[in-house]
Amino acid sequence: MIELNQVIKAFEQEKAVDGVTMQVHKGSIYGLLGSNGAGKTSLLKILAGIYRQDSGTVRIEGQEIYENMDLKGRTIFMADAPYFFPQSSIHQMAEFYRSVYPRWNEERFVQLGSVFKLDVKRKLHRMSKGMRRQAAVWLGLSCMPEVLLMDEPIDGLDPVMRQQIKNLLFQEAAERQVTILISSHNLREIEDLCDHVAIMHKGRIIVEKDLDDLKADTHKIQVAFRHPDHAKAMDEQVNILHEEQRGSVSLFIVKGNREAVTERFRAFDPYLLDVLPLTLEEIFIYEMEDAGYDIQPIVL
Repeated sequence: MIELNQVIKAFEQEKAVDGVTMQVHKGSIYGLLGSNGAGKTSLLKILAGIYRQDSGTVRIEGQEIYENMDLKGRTIFMADAPYFFPQSSIHQMAEFYRSVYPRWNEERFVQLGSVFKLDVKRKLHRMSKGMRRQAAVWLGLSCMPEVLLMDEPIDGLDPVMRQQIKNLLFQEAAERQVTILISSHNLREIEDLCDHVAIMHKGRIIVEKDLDDLKADTHKIQVAFRHPDHAKAMDEQVNILHEEQRGSVSLFIVKGNREAVTERFRAFDPYLLDVLPLTLEEIFIYEMEDAGYDIQPIVL
């Protein structure tokens, strides 16, 4: 299990991570979402032991990871821009990983070669962005980690390879109980992969929930009221994240129990009342808007 309690990390006068408290259960796939500059990468680097928090506690299986070589040997951090030694090939990088990570599994490395189908002797700097990403995942999974921290892991991959990597991550979590934490802007992929999500903004976590609970707790409601005053009355009746008017139909994004929320709207006996599902991307946008992230329509 990963446990953070009131973690703060500042660079000069700016707090990249500001009082983060969260838990990631063993064997789960956890999605970390947020605006640009929200602190997601800084948080991953703290969890990887690259940065040391200024205050608060970070525990992985009950241990601090910073300068903990044993725990770092069981933890893999895949950066947004994978780094390889200059002029190196996958074969040469595999030699390095083999010397650094005690859990390196040569049989696993050979097996994954049938998935990625990359030339292990070709120089990595001559490969495309997507191919370098594949190489990073290939090498990382061959280390047989217990904790996998991934920053934009499927960026630049084609649809077939994205599905292949998702299948591998499902397998790692289910069969080996690997704890996986993924930061991504691709919310469609996160929605497919993760069982739990957190949304960061300005260094803080503003929402943290089981994905199914989050989607069950946020609703898109289209309603045509019999009188304009009824729409105004809803402001005091339910927790509204977003509201807009589309002709005679009002659109509300509302948080709360579905049955209770629906009953509040039904009490006004509207002409029309529809409760529609929301995607994770829609929930993210409305939660960010509620947190003060400036979302304005663009007119060109």
